[in-house]
Amino acid sequence: MLPSRFGARRPALTAGVLALLLAGRSSGADAQNAAPAPAAASPVPAALPLKRAATPTTGAITPTDLMSRLYVFADDSLGGREVGTEGHLKATTYLAAELRRLGLKPAGDSGTYFQTLPLKTKKVDPMSAFVAGGASLALGREWAFLARAPIAVDSAPVVFGGMAGDSTARLTDDQARGKVVVVTMPLSQAGVQLALEGRALAPASAAAVVIVVPPQVRGLLNYVLNPGQFMDDGLDPGARLYVMADAAGKLFAEPLDKLAPGATGTTARINAVVSVTPVPFAARNVVAVLPGSDPRLAAQYVAVGAHSDHVGVARRAVDHDSLLVFNRIVRPGGAEDEGKFGTKEQLDQVNAELATLRQARGPRPDSIFNGADDDGSGSVAVLEVAERLASLKVRPKRSTLFVWHAGEEKGLWGSAWFTEHATVPRDSIVAQLNLDMVGRGAATDVTGTTADGKALRGGPDYLQLVGSRRLSTELGNLVEQVNTTGKHGFTFDYAMDANGHPMNIYCRSDHYEYAKWGIPVTFFTTGGHSAYHQLTDEPQYIDYDHMAKVSRLVADVALALGNRATRPVVDQPRLDPRGSCKQ
Repeated sequence: MLPSRFGARRPALTAGVLALLLAGRSSGADAQNAAPAPAAASPVPAALPLKRAATPTTGAITPTDLMSRLYVFADDSLGGREVGTEGHLKATTYLAAELRRLGLKPAGDSGTYFQTLPLKTKKVDPMSAFVAGGASLALGREWAFLARAPIAVDSAPVVFGGMAGDSTARLTDDQARGKVVVVTMPLSQAGVQLALEGRALAPASAAAVVIVVPPQVRGLLNYVLNPGQFMDDGLDPGARLYVMADAAGKLFAEPLDKLAPGATGTTARINAVVSVTPVPFAARNVVAVLPGSDPRLAAQYVAVGAHSDHVGVARRAVDHDSLLVFNRIVRPGGAEDEGKFGTKEQLDQVNAELATLRQARGPRPDSIFNGADDDGSGSVAVLEVAERLASLKVRPKRSTLFVWHAGEEKGLWGSAWFTEHATVPRDSIVAQLNLDMVGRGAATDVTGTTADGKALRGGPDYLQLVGSRRLSTELGNLVEQVNTTGKHGFTFDYAMDANGHPMNIYCRSDHYEYAKWGIPVTFFTTGGHSAYHQLTDEPQYIDYDHMAKVSRLVADVALALGNRATRPVVDQPRLDPRGSCKQ
């Protein structure tokens, strides 16, 4: 699942990164005041092996089949499946091989199972220069830039453009023409988002745009200078430069708060160099179709999907069991609780439980984010759904479209690319069922919170649903009906689907990229836990019985959607596909 620090639409950073840029990490003193999280009954995990050999799968959805698949898909050899790496390439190769074995039809590019994303990497040249008048600015300390191509400005006049986003102070085209326009940014999360992703901060006639960064957001400079990946998708936010507020005196003779829009400063020479190269290994969605059995309905599709990527490898190894125990006690939400550092009582409990665990096994250094639950569980569950539907004597009347999206962890890249460049007519997709993190949900897991911050916990029949009635009341009712008539026995938790929920889950996984185009969706998840985006998210900690139960429900929902006479009616307000997402 996309981390909470990311926004909804191909965002470059999340609320968590924004908060870190604005205020830094939560202090240990703040975390000392956190209430202790209830601990699990035993510090020793369930007795599943660290490694397991795969066995042949069958048409039935079984815990054994899911286990066989997940121990392959989340193995250390795939290196955490970060998009654009060899490990993710191996993961998508495995998916395609299984689809070929099952007899599903390729539905990617050029008759293949793959749809390649235009993913590239950028790296800033440390010799890049910014000279204001006769004074040079230090890259990384006084200035930085964000661009997908070099920026070259030769002795252009500097002019003040007011506050970024303030349309009343905006310069005219003539005032900005050929000049370096300097704007200030609001000191807020919205201001950071505007500085990084906002469009048209100055007229297009300007030679360049410089954003003055308040001292409280100094970390933004390093953030934009770090090498990184981006989707070369034609939605370039444009080049922008950043100058720290304490260096702005090199641009203007007077303090910025004394300037009116249009005030002139010195001249600027800028040579900002960035190299852009394709990622070393293809980033690709995996797409396949199970053709429908009814010629009248086969041109319509029920989409079932998950994301195949995770977050790769840590910069350094840590002790696996220390992290396992610490997170379960101090950070029950995993990455969602990254600001918590524990009370003395909690740390004493960590040390006591770790000592007990040490009696059973020795230390194990770990550096691979295996992503067994996020979203290895969803990926292999979708494979099991595909195998189940393909094994039926009478297949669904509608076609079933299976998509494993790449780059979800980076900002919903694969699902955004697929829905913008769908390999079937987009309006022929009658619904999308998204599985992301469906391998946990125990009573000892903190699966999320209510809108007012109360902890949610799982159980044997636990399953979260998000978005099932946000576009189509019929779809939400159908999921409930299938659960009842199929005797699946789930108790659905809709708490995370509440309007205004601060975790914004509706906007944080691939279903959103379908919903924004008016396609009814349901997001199935067993929720969060202490291993979320941690090195401890491994196959040995998955509840395979629970995951099989979820997978059977989704298969039956897909079958019901595939066989019903009409597509689910969209009876709720549609989203703006070019807008932002707010739950």
